[in-house]
Amino acid sequence: MQTFTQKYAIVQFFDDTYEGYEYSSDSWPLHSTIVDTFAITWSVDEMVNQLEEVLKDHAIAKSEAGDDRLFGENRQIRVVLLNRSSSLIKLHQDILTVLEKGGLKLNDPQFARDGFLPHATVQRHTRLNKGDKVQFTALSIVDMFPNKDPCKRRVLKTITIGG
Repeated sequence: MQTFTQKYAIVQFFDDTYEGYEYSSDSWPLHSTIVDTFAITWSVDEMVNQLEEVLKDHAIAKSEAGDDRLFGENRQIRVVLLNRSSSLIKLHQDILTVLEKGGLKLNDPQFARDGFLPHATVQRHTRLNKGDKVQFTALSIVDMFPNKDPCKRRVLKTITIGG
C-alpha cells in the first residue's frame, strides 16, 4: 500500500478561490505554480508567518503567456509557458530561500531555481492564451493531502504580495 506524507505547493490562482476551498486533484482552478510539491519541517502557521514576512514588501511579479507545450512522462499534460520575467524569477527564488530555512524538501528539485519553467496547465474549463498578461499578486499555500486524502487539494492560506 502506498503511504502519503504531508505535502504542499505554492501557487498563484488566476481563477477565483478562497481559503478553505477544496477540489479534486484532477480539477485544479487555473493557476501557475511558484513552488511545486514539497514537504517542510515547519508547522503551517510558521510557514505562513515566514511567507507573510517575505511577501509584505515584495514586488508583484508580471509575465506573459507564450506557446503551448506538452509536459509529463507521456507528454499528456498541455500547458501554456509563461515568460521567465526577472520579477517572476525573483519571486520564485525568494520563496525558495525562505522555505529552505524550514527544511524544504522538494519532490522534483530539478524544476526549481535554474530549472524553474513557469507555466499554467490548460484546464478543462479555462486556459491562458498566447499574449495574455498575468500578474502574481497573491500566493496560495495548497495542502496536497487534506484529511489524508491524496485525491483532494485544499487552499490553506492566500497571502497578498506587497501587503
